[in-house]
Amino acid sequence: MKKSDKENIEIGALVGGILGIIINVTEQNKEKQLNPNKNFDFQSLVVAGAIGAIIGIASFSLIKFLSTVFHTRREILNDADEISYLSSVLESYKPDKVDSLVLLKGKKVRNAINKRFYADLLGRASYQGSVEQGTALSGLSDLDILVKFKKTSFNNEQQMFSTLFNFFKDEFKDVDLINVREQKVSIGLTFDIYGYEETIDIVPALRTDFVRGKNDYNLFKNPKLSSGARKIKMNPHKQRDFGNHEQHKKNVIGLIKVLKAKEKLPLKSFLIKELTMQAFERSYVPKGLNNKLIMTLKYIRDNIKTIKLKSPDNPWVYLSDAITAQDKEKIYKALDEILCIIQEDKDYVLEYFPEKSLE
Repeated sequence: MKKSDKENIEIGALVGGILGIIINVTEQNKEKQLNPNKNFDFQSLVVAGAIGAIIGIASFSLIKFLSTVFHTRREILNDADEISYLSSVLESYKPDKVDSLVLLKGKKVRNAINKRFYADLLGRASYQGSVEQGTALSGLSDLDILVKFKKTSFNNEQQMFSTLFNFFKDEFKDVDLINVREQKVSIGLTFDIYGYEETIDIVPALRTDFVRGKNDYNLFKNPKLSSGARKIKMNPHKQRDFGNHEQHKKNVIGLIKVLKAKEKLPLKSFLIKELTMQAFERSYVPKGLNNKLIMTLKYIRDNIKTIKLKSPDNPWVYLSDAITAQDKEKIYKALDEILCIIQEDKDYVLEYFPEKSLE
């Protein structure tokens, strides 16, 4: 990271003081050669060092002032370019050939579910998560498929989960399917697509009641991979809601996902969405994608360690509890450093928010 103003002032004083002493010693040596009987003047040496230090500090202050003037002007001139660059980053993560093939696999999976469980489903198997919400990034986002079952389809959530898992383990056939695994609330299907391991997450949900339009479901919490209650409530309609500034929020969410991947931040995608929503609701929303991004990053930094963030579809669940205090501290320190560096030099935006590399 760049040196602070205090450190630079100290360096300016030190350099100026040393130069003042060197010049004074040189001048006294010249006088000594002309007048061998003249004694070395230590008081003059101290004064010269002090004057040199003052000149060094003054020089630094002048350079700092001029640098600030020209740097500020450069940032103003480059503001539009910064917005354009961040937009190009998002564009570079649009679906590619591999993503298209994953969607084809997703279509095959959905059709298989709809055919096998036709009488048990409420509607048809559908996409959810980042793909359905429009915040998916090529190479960074998995494909999620929500499977909504009627309340009467199974005796409980565990039976629902096990039945669907066994269907993919024993009945579903695909030449590219290389693994079927149990996850915390979903079933992970891993496919080999052009040498890339791509995952499709199947999320089974059991309707909680018979009330039309309520749309509450329970997910099974796998006790092998999680603690506490064996089920968790969710409402897919509430998860889709972005409120005001919807597209702006989606753009910021996408960029923070890029930063998360670049810096390996332990920040879950659903938290990125909810924290971004909070930032837009609780802060003055500035103009420009770049400023909206900085606003959101500052909000996350300032609140990540203390915020109690409730799930939008389950008020009894705190999403903020999904990450440990240690990870929250790591996120805070990382964002604080990143914001400091970008504030000093906006060119670092290119480093922290890279475009997707072409392979």
